[in-house]
Amino acid sequence: MPKRKKQAFNLSRFATMRKKQSREKQAEEQKSHIRELGRIYRADGRANETAEETELRRSEDRFRTIARRNNTSAEETQQRHSDDRLRASARRNNMCR
Repeated sequence: MPKRKKQAFNLSRFATMRKKQSREKQAEEQKSHIRELGRIYRADGRANETAEETELRRSEDRFRTIARRNNTSAEETQQRHSDDRLRASARRNNMCR
């Protein structure tokens, strides 16, 4: 089997890869910023709610959750429990840092 020729450093390829990584990082930062703005806007809207509106929203959330869980199979329920445990574990790990 013939030996492969060692490639020389390709500056343009390296620059292209760096640009791609930079664009991906910028896109991720933009998505994160949009998510954060969404959280702020939701929190701001909730700050202006009356007690009745808050209670109504919470009860609707509970009913929606119950309805969703009633329509799931045993496998889906087991998967949800597993996902919940993983999410809780990740949250605990992030708080410890």
